[in-house]
Amino acid sequence: MVIEEMTDRECRAMLSGRNRARLACALSNQPYIVPINVEFDGAFLYGFATLGQKIEWMRQNPLVCLEIDELTTDRQWAS
Repeated sequence: MVIEEMTDRECRAMLSGRNRARLACALSNQPYIVPINVEFDGAFLYGFATLGQKIEWMRQNPLVCLEIDELTTDRQWAS
């Protein structure tokens, strides 16, 4: 299996075709990952969340990551 970095065009195409993502944040060395709904308008990625642990943690530590994936087979996937 060869893992390659996605181009900007490939990333934008993947974002345009998906509306479910995983948001990862951390506080006090404790990770927290949750699924969220997202919308990509071609320039910005928007997400909606109600007040809860993820919002509270992000307010204290704004360093987060977002993961979107496409699994075709065990050997054919993009993330």
